[in-house]
Amino acid sequence: MEASPQVIEVASQLAQAVNTTLDPSVSHAVRLASYNLLEKVKEESELAVGCGFYLAHRDREPVVRHLGLQLLEHAIRYKWNDLSVQQKVYIKENSMQLVAEGTLDLLSEHLYVKDKVSRLVVEMMKREWPQHWPGLLEELHQLSKRGPTQTELVLFVFLRIAEDVATLQNLESNQRRRDLYQAMTANMESVFGFFLSLLEENYTQYKAHVGQQDSVTALCHCRVMQVVLMTLTVYVEWVSVQYIFAEDGKLLQSLCFLLSEDSVKKEAAECLLQIVSRKGKADERRPLLLLFAEAPMSAVFNAADQAVMGPLSEHNYRFLKTLTQVLTGLGSQLCTLWVKEGDVGEPPNFRVYLDAMLAFTRHPSLHIYNYTNSLWGQLFRHDQVPLSKTLRAMLPTWITIVSQKVMKHGYPSKNDSESCQYSLLDFDSDEEYSHFFYKVRSETLETIKAASLLAPDIMYTHVEEWLTSHVKKTTSTGTSDKQLCNLFSPSYLEWDALSQVVESVMSRVMQSSGWKPSAESGLKLLQLCLAYETTDPLILSTLLSCISGLFIFIRLVPSVLSEILNKIFSALTFSLPGQTKDSRSRAVKNVRRHGCSLMVKIARDYPDILIEAFDFINSVVDSLSHNPQELSQMEKVTLQESLLITNNNFHNFDKQSSFISKVLSPVSVIWVEMKQAFSSPLEFMSFVGLDKAPVEPSENDVNGQNRAQIIFCVNLILAVIKRSEFPSDHDKAERGGFVLERSEGGAVVCRNPATPHVMPLLHQLFCLARLFNSLWHPEAITNVSVGYAKAHNLPDAERNNILGLANSSNTDRCADSPKVQQPLERMQHFLAMMHDNCYHILGNAGPSLGLQFYQHPHLTEYIIHSPLANLALIPDYRLRPIIRTFLKPFIQWCPPQCYQTVLLPILNHLCPYMLERLSVRWGHLSSLIESGSYEEENTDTQEMLEDLLIRMLTREYIDLLKVVLISGPRGGWQQDSSEGMDTEMEVCAALPVTPEALSELGQLVLGCDTICQAIVTTLLKVLWWQDSGACLKAVGVVGQVLRWLAGEGQHLSPEAVQQVMMAVLRGLHTHGQHDANQSALLSLGLATYEMFRPNFPNIKEVLIGLPGVTAEDVQSFEEKLQASNQNPNIKSSKLEKVKKDVFKKLITEIVGRNIGQAFKKEVHMNNLPPMFKAPRPKQPRVDDTDADIGLCSLFGPEVADTNGHQVT
Repeated sequence: MEASPQVIEVASQLAQAVNTTLDPSVSHAVRLASYNLLEKVKEESELAVGCGFYLAHRDREPVVRHLGLQLLEHAIRYKWNDLSVQQKVYIKENSMQLVAEGTLDLLSEHLYVKDKVSRLVVEMMKREWPQHWPGLLEELHQLSKRGPTQTELVLFVFLRIAEDVATLQNLESNQRRRDLYQAMTANMESVFGFFLSLLEENYTQYKAHVGQQDSVTALCHCRVMQVVLMTLTVYVEWVSVQYIFAEDGKLLQSLCFLLSEDSVKKEAAECLLQIVSRKGKADERRPLLLLFAEAPMSAVFNAADQAVMGPLSEHNYRFLKTLTQVLTGLGSQLCTLWVKEGDVGEPPNFRVYLDAMLAFTRHPSLHIYNYTNSLWGQLFRHDQVPLSKTLRAMLPTWITIVSQKVMKHGYPSKNDSESCQYSLLDFDSDEEYSHFFYKVRSETLETIKAASLLAPDIMYTHVEEWLTSHVKKTTSTGTSDKQLCNLFSPSYLEWDALSQVVESVMSRVMQSSGWKPSAESGLKLLQLCLAYETTDPLILSTLLSCISGLFIFIRLVPSVLSEILNKIFSALTFSLPGQTKDSRSRAVKNVRRHGCSLMVKIARDYPDILIEAFDFINSVVDSLSHNPQELSQMEKVTLQESLLITNNNFHNFDKQSSFISKVLSPVSVIWVEMKQAFSSPLEFMSFVGLDKAPVEPSENDVNGQNRAQIIFCVNLILAVIKRSEFPSDHDKAERGGFVLERSEGGAVVCRNPATPHVMPLLHQLFCLARLFNSLWHPEAITNVSVGYAKAHNLPDAERNNILGLANSSNTDRCADSPKVQQPLERMQHFLAMMHDNCYHILGNAGPSLGLQFYQHPHLTEYIIHSPLANLALIPDYRLRPIIRTFLKPFIQWCPPQCYQTVLLPILNHLCPYMLERLSVRWGHLSSLIESGSYEEENTDTQEMLEDLLIRMLTREYIDLLKVVLISGPRGGWQQDSSEGMDTEMEVCAALPVTPEALSELGQLVLGCDTICQAIVTTLLKVLWWQDSGACLKAVGVVGQVLRWLAGEGQHLSPEAVQQVMMAVLRGLHTHGQHDANQSALLSLGLATYEMFRPNFPNIKEVLIGLPGVTAEDVQSFEEKLQASNQNPNIKSSKLEKVKKDVFKKLITEIVGRNIGQAFKKEVHMNNLPPMFKAPRPKQPRVDDTDADIGLCSLFGPEVADTNGHQVT
């Protein structure tokens, strides 16, 4: 390629510039100047093509050659349509010359250079083939004959064109993509034959040269085989199955054979994986069952054995994982094809296949096991596969293997298991491994549950034998009291795995329609666990889990209840020698809490049995509660919860109410004592110790005791409200005295036995809620002691959850060490938990206490002057629970007769404030984004936190408005059966509200001007605030509101309608880059225009004012809309899409685009003439021919009918 002096000069400058950009020692200004030179030549210079070919010469440095190839690719991609025919021919011929001899040999050349050379041909193919370049395939075929180097480049051409056309489908012109796809499909037989012949030829050459000790030539042929397999991997994903399974599955046989070749086995496995992962019709996938034949199965197993027996290396391990996916993918295909009515049943080598799956299941790698577990789950949940005796025969072996996989070992930092060496290859840290392990274990337990439904006898027998043998083994060996287990002790790990499997199996065995365990065997297991004694808290906790799983036998053997209760009570009073209430270790606390939780579980699941022991449990709880050194406040509350759940089953209002009165009596006393402390923020701060220096240890903190009292009272009230309820059965409610009143329509309102005891405590609770807001007053903030300066900050755990960060794991792995909290952490925890729990109480009060709560004479006043007071002082993370936890359920459960008196005043106070607050916060955030300083500020964690919090608050407020405007009432109403039958009543919401209509509350709210203006303005602003999630939530609500307002009419002025339309368009400008938002906003914009155009013609001016839109465009748009509406040929389902497309075309200039696409240089491809299609031959018409076609003879007298009878 001769180059002119001018080209040589510019090319030398470009070569120097590209080396400058890669030199780390040059200054930023010099590097920037070099970049500018490169871009200038690429975009503007007529010498770019000449420089490209000059720089791409094989004698130059690789980076310089890559630059030359980039210049050529840029010219083809962006300037091809502007080039003359001579220039195109020049580029084409020289590019093919580069393929022929423009690169080094395939072992020496850099991959990025080879890729760029092939890209030149691919880009020209996109623009010229096949119409203007019919001989391309022959040219490529001839090039491939020149040697392995050219063959590799030709294969890269086929690989990249398939990716762009079929896999990624990233061509800018759909017409050209279709042309290319049709051309590739039409030539696929020859192309596939080319690939297979290359594979066969190069394998033969490879083996021959390996035998002759010619390693370089052998490596060349090996490399070609690898690229052939890589190319096939792309093609087999989408080509017609006839090519894949041609010649009795020759390709599959070749791939299975190559699994034994170490140099290409990975590529062969990946190609095989792509084949077994194909989707499509069942008929197309049925040939995949050829892989169940003996030869393919043997090849796969032998390859797996070689990989397992070989040294542990990343190459071997990746191949083994791919091979596992091939087998599991094949099993998934079998599940798809194996149907009841179909002709596919159990394949011939199903037993061999399952043996292989068991071998992979046994493999120590967690990733490989995870692949197999997914398949076992598919098999067990299938309709037909579980009927196979072959599968059922595998279950005993499978559950034995899988039970060990539940065991928690294999951390990459340890060496206590064979899994550890594989974990080092898969995970960067113990935290990453732990996260994945718990995910896999959860899925494993779900698979065990599925197997327990399939074969409960096998699963139960395994659990029975394992539990029995393990208890006997640990009983005989004994446990040293001096050496307690930690989280990695083998004894604890096995107990932990055993308890998980026991709970999973037992949760399903009774649900099976067939076999069920006997009461005798269940009692034996229960007594085995109850008799086992241990002083190790970790072991005791897992033992409690086993007992919990065996609760299913309580109904079969109720007499065992007393022994279970005694075991639970011994656990919840468990302690280690020398430990006091304040110094208990984490493991001991966990055991005690586990015991309390079991009391709640047994009360929830077996209340009818537990109610017989109610007095006994109550006396024990009272006895423990009166011992100040025994139960923590949390344990007391949890035990009272179990009693409250049991108490519900007396179905006697007076008896239940009496018990609740007893439970809440301590709170009544303490609440009165705290009245002074709740009188002002400063008094409260003094009471809880916020204005004093932190005290350590905690037992010396007098104010800490005050905080504990508040925690106890709040949590106990919350427990009563959440757990106390009236009977759902109509007759039981009637007989028990729970009916409060009946409406004229027959609706029944029931009363909660907790209401008369909780209501007197709410005034103090509202005072506490007001105090939490008042603590943010500047005067209160200044009185906070230095040691508690960060007490109001978010706790680290919640902060990390919001930021999406993993909470730091405990560095001390020994669970018997005491858990020590610093005074600041304790204060943070107290303020955050009590704030949230106050709103949990108020949020649950509506559904729990019902009508009596909403009819409290001062409720509205309390809410406005307590939870909703001083909202301007509190940060977003304190406002969120008020919106989400309190107001949302409070509004949702409000009875319709209380809308006017309760909800309207509250919303009148809240909605204008929220509009103001959100506007200010979003205004600040938007200004940061527009000024460009957003990213700089966002590097600070605190800035990120505030950004996320305002987004979360906005979304939660939109959810609240949706409840106000659309969701119907749910206020504790119950309807009598229309037929007078004693049916179970439902806590109802009146009739469901259709999506097209606002609720009764929504119409009432929008009828109030102040609230309506605040809500509508907020919703419209959310459409264009910088949060796509909030926008998407708001779109649906806005549509309902606008539809109602359009019907009312008088609420809107012409200017307001213009503002509405402008808000929707601003939303499209801001969020148009997101497909979901764009679609929703286009629908909303179109609906808005159509709704308001008849009565508000000025809305047309909004569209005319858009960039690139004229009055004629809008007129044309309206005519098209009218034509679409009047066109009877357009189906109603397609009408909306047609109108949306017309609307989008009109406003396309303002629809937002992703920043990465905003300044993207557009690629334009000219459509080529349609590909030639041979016309289908037409049969001549009967009346156009004179020949005798036998038509008359059909009616001849001698013609017999089909039954052989003579026609007369």
